[in-house]
Amino acid sequence: MTTPNNPDPELAAELRRLAGDEWTEDAAEDERLTEVLRRRRLGLKDLLKDMAHRGRRVSVDFGGHAFNGGLINVGTDYAGIQGPGQVAEVRLNAGRWSDLPPSEGITTQPVSAPDTFVGALRAHEAAKSLIRLSMPNGDMIIGKIDTVSADHLEFAEADERKIYVPTELILGIVRSIDPH
Repeated sequence: MTTPNNPDPELAAELRRLAGDEWTEDAAEDERLTEVLRRRRLGLKDLLKDMAHRGRRVSVDFGGHAFNGGLINVGTDYAGIQGPGQVAEVRLNAGRWSDLPPSEGITTQPVSAPDTFVGALRAHEAAKSLIRLSMPNGDMIIGKIDTVSADHLEFAEADERKIYVPTELILGIVRSIDPH
């Protein structure tokens, strides 16, 4: 077999460029498909944890209410969001979540929190926090938790009336942030 004495340098460069372009396109398509597969495997909890680690702000619409702010913690079944002067702890399956664009000068820091929504309720019980419970019909019940039982709360409303609320009906907890 003989090789040409004078290969065309322009043709060789063009062939190398075309091969390089094809490899680049293949790599980009592989990356795109890998990202699609990664996103398909993510649960809502995983997605929100990733957003919390990146310091993202979210909005959540639940039980006729909307709340937005920075993600400060994500548990197994709820997430904590810090907004202006308030914190909401909302069950993951209670509403529609949106990723908000970053805002200049607004930062939130992750906080340690119970791993479960019932754990968050028990923390409020122990702290005797004045809270608002968000219910499915859009109602907000204001008061303090007396006892977190196996399947319900004993709740003292602001007017001292005692009510009993099935835990599964509570969509979220909203409380004011202590300014001190």
